[in-house]
Amino acid sequence: MATRRVTPVTRPLVSASLPAARYLLVVLLGLMTYASLRPFTGWQTPRNGWFALLDQPLAFLHWDVILNVLGYVPLGFLAVLALASSRRSLLITFVAAVICCIGFSFSVEVLQSALPTRTSSPADVVTNATGAVIGALIATLLTPWLLSSGGLVGLRQRHIVPGWQGDLGLALIGFWTMALFAPRTLLFGNGDARLLFSVPAQEGYSQQVFFGFEALISSMSLLAFALLLRLTFSSGRWAIRGLLLLAIAASLAVRTTGFGLFWTMSNAFNWVTPGAVIGLAIGTLLALALVDLPARAAAITAALLLIVSTLTVNLSPPNPYLWTKARPTRQTELAPVSMATRTAAMLWPLAALGFALGVAARSGTASRPRR
Repeated sequence: MATRRVTPVTRPLVSASLPAARYLLVVLLGLMTYASLRPFTGWQTPRNGWFALLDQPLAFLHWDVILNVLGYVPLGFLAVLALASSRRSLLITFVAAVICCIGFSFSVEVLQSALPTRTSSPADVVTNATGAVIGALIATLLTPWLLSSGGLVGLRQRHIVPGWQGDLGLALIGFWTMALFAPRTLLFGNGDARLLFSVPAQEGYSQQVFFGFEALISSMSLLAFALLLRLTFSSGRWAIRGLLLLAIAASLAVRTTGFGLFWTMSNAFNWVTPGAVIGLAIGTLLALALVDLPARAAAITAALLLIVSTLTVNLSPPNPYLWTKARPTRQTELAPVSMATRTAAMLWPLAALGFALGVAARSGTASRPRR
């Protein structure tokens, strides 16, 4: 009697990289470029040549080392995931990701030498490279699981909407998390362009008026985020509600961490105001009630909420604590991080609006009967 050969069951790698990692990588590269080269004025040819930084001595400053390393860890991590493929060895992927990150860092430092308001340093390239190597190494070690049918890819196939809708939705969730770190913004109050363009604060409003605006903005923005979460995940209604509560808890933890980072840990909960608490409560209740709307209705509702909340946050009275007070304690030292997170907070509603309109158009087309 012939015996049958048993083939061991393995977790196959997917044949392509994770599109969501590519989207996040593009967003992160854009924010890092903006933060590193702003303001984009006063360009001039460097006096000592474009590559004068290579002749400078290595001088490592405490905050610069921490920021550069931590800033490039996610860059190296996402670069590996964006380049990873079953057709390419992990070693080649790791080397390519590190080379790309170092090339990006070196290019930014060279361009900074042409801006009189910025300084370039070989120490920045070294610390940036260190962070990229750490992030790429972590991603390389995790890639066999992340890109297997039993790992992240399997989770994506089971719980996330297929195609570009799920990938862009995941990228927007990561974008939302980055925006929560932004100092001097309202809770979930994305889209505020006034600080970026130095619009002077208007005074004379009572605290009740301010808290009312804050509650309105926080609740609308949270509901819009919940509906985008619903458009990204394909899990059941109760699973979505549980995921929403976890996302809200994680958002508040990130917000608290951001306040502690830019001010001091004693100020970590200064974002907790009556308006924020009321808006959080109303937004959570509305989100739990409406999170299982049909896809097209959820997309249209999210788009309207994003438009109204963005207009409201730019017309509302300034936060009396965050705007009229002095800058956060560590904003000077953390200037690149501050600029990147504030830019993310300003641009997130625009990106989310485009996503919601795209899903609404797609859902409308899919629901039409064929002739």
